[in-house]
Amino acid sequence: MTFSRRKFLGSALTAGASGLIANASAQTASAGPDLLNLESDSLLVSIDRKTGSVDRIESKDGAWKLQGAGMRLHVPAPDHRFHYLDQNHASRPRIESDGKRATITWSGFESDRMGKLDIEVKQSIQLAGSAVHFSYEIRNGSPAVIESYTYPRLAGLKPPAGDKSLRQVAWNYSGMGSNSLWPQFGNEVGYYGYDTPAQLRNLGADSQFCLALSDTRGLYLGYHDQGQRQVVQVCFSLSPAYVDSFTASAIGPGGKVADSAVGIDPNYLCFIQPASTQHSETLALEPFTGDWHAGADIYKAWRDTWMKAPVMPLWVKEVHSWQQIQINSSEDRLEFPYKDLVKVAKQCQYWGVKAIQLTGWQNGGQDRDFPLHDTDPRLGTSEEFKDAIAASRKMGVEIVLFNKYAWADVTAPAYESEFKKFAIEDPYGSPYLFNGYNYDTPTQIGGINARHGAGMCQASPLWRKRALEEFRKSVELGASGILFDECQWHMSPYCFSKAHGHGVPGAVFSGDVPLIDGFRSVIDPEQFVFAGESPYDLELRTYDMSYFRILHGFVPFARYLAPTAPMSVAVTGVNDRQMINACLLYRFSMSYEPRDFHGELDEMPVTLAYGRAVDDLRRKFREWIWEAEFRDTQGARVTANGAPLDTYAVYRRKDSLRAVTLANMSDTDSVTCEVAFDKTKPATLHWVSPEQPEPQAWPGRLELAPGSAAVLLER
Repeated sequence: MTFSRRKFLGSALTAGASGLIANASAQTASAGPDLLNLESDSLLVSIDRKTGSVDRIESKDGAWKLQGAGMRLHVPAPDHRFHYLDQNHASRPRIESDGKRATITWSGFESDRMGKLDIEVKQSIQLAGSAVHFSYEIRNGSPAVIESYTYPRLAGLKPPAGDKSLRQVAWNYSGMGSNSLWPQFGNEVGYYGYDTPAQLRNLGADSQFCLALSDTRGLYLGYHDQGQRQVVQVCFSLSPAYVDSFTASAIGPGGKVADSAVGIDPNYLCFIQPASTQHSETLALEPFTGDWHAGADIYKAWRDTWMKAPVMPLWVKEVHSWQQIQINSSEDRLEFPYKDLVKVAKQCQYWGVKAIQLTGWQNGGQDRDFPLHDTDPRLGTSEEFKDAIAASRKMGVEIVLFNKYAWADVTAPAYESEFKKFAIEDPYGSPYLFNGYNYDTPTQIGGINARHGAGMCQASPLWRKRALEEFRKSVELGASGILFDECQWHMSPYCFSKAHGHGVPGAVFSGDVPLIDGFRSVIDPEQFVFAGESPYDLELRTYDMSYFRILHGFVPFARYLAPTAPMSVAVTGVNDRQMINACLLYRFSMSYEPRDFHGELDEMPVTLAYGRAVDDLRRKFREWIWEAEFRDTQGARVTANGAPLDTYAVYRRKDSLRAVTLANMSDTDSVTCEVAFDKTKPATLHWVSPEQPEPQAWPGRLELAPGSAAVLLER
């Protein structure tokens, strides 16, 4: 048969890079394969004894039926990076099993391009409760680098019978990132990247798990590694293609399900060097019944085995609010001198605001000259700044400095001499760069003179030591703490520099917690707060507080994972009742930011008056809605005018008494709400509101005016 270049490349890509391998369907359809079955009450995992590949994974309730699609090693050959090895390139595997656990060992790999390769892969599969756990040990005695390893490759994912949709979700900026898998499939990789539509989730970086959710059930996929030593790139792919590409549909006309189905490839980006051996942590796959909360509960069970909240100042734990204000931008927008910080603090004192996040305080202004953290002589002297900070704190207003250690401004005077050597490097020796941010002037808003940034390598102990020098400058100023902007992201999960003091490559996210732990070593943690811009869950081991922004449709993913961790949200509107109501629902402190943190608190009196009423209510009933466990919508059902209401949250005290916060997010229409608790009959019920803080007997239903909120208390 004669192949055109396009047909040859298409065949090769399908076999190697997309979710399915060429012989997977033939293997599954072969008559009577010799199978090893591992069984629990929840799962059946069948392994083909001849190949060592998973033949299928099925939940015992019949909801999930996944086909096996082999294993794969990406081992680039000289002058030929598109070079894969799979189970067919090795001798027959050795398999040991006790019925609940199996160990599969492949060796004797042989490549048409590279000949015999001394590689041994030892794959462990273990049933654990309702889950199946995968882990590996790979010895690389070859001269090549094993860049990735994929097992188990799975195919044939569709919604369970009776369900109509499927999506994948994960943590995303303290909320939930979601993308449809079925019946529409959202392509993230691009038509040029794979020959099938695909989506990616990186586990082991800023997220440790993702979920595939149908209407009533889900699949949990988590990589359980606190050390963040490597990334598992989970690839969801639609094969063989869209049925209808115009609508990105996986199903045919009239709702008929076509042959297209979703594959799952957990690609361990392992980069195993020659003459080395690597062990993975546990990759867990577990089916569950329910919505995303049930999947998150699986993660929380693992989280409970290691999470311990850091020591922090007492005021951070209390009900309180912030103000963020910018003192200078990268375009030299000098707002006020350091000495006038005291005037800002006096307004905070008047409005009952506890802390100021001061942005742009360092030389050059916000997002310029980082990671240098020197004072700016145009704003005053260091002594004037120290005095203003001290005077503000004496008034009871804490000063938290906006700092940044994630990247370096390539236009900064010290970039070439001091910071370029710490930049995250790609495999070709070049720094990973991003565009930077645009401020104030038409020139920069248009991106013409944007200050590009080079990512700093947190995996490097050399960089962390240098960053500590910059951090000490904030301590010497007498600040109450820092807010590390963009602490949750990096331009690449790996750094390939050979001069940073880490392995090659270094896992960049693995340095995030050690960086702040190093900062903690030079301060009193009961007096100094470490806040960050939406720290991901593993970072909450060392960050005291999280700050981020939310919009309509926000799902409180991070709050559900960390029910009482201090979190703050920006409030920017002049009559921002709905944002404040969201803060009440989800236990967020408020960060007041008039004119997007360029204005004064007196510019938003209506917002501040309502915010203060909400905080007073939280103080009065702190046992129900501040110190209690946040359960989101679990444990009660709320209707508004007879239809389900989703803007409510359930709290559970240590003594099991409950509260329900509910809000009417309409700006125009009143609603009548009713609440039904799950399982146990509630005790005596009362209700309160920001405008009506004295408890009143619950009448069975409550009318909420537009933009108003109430709290139902079990007493």
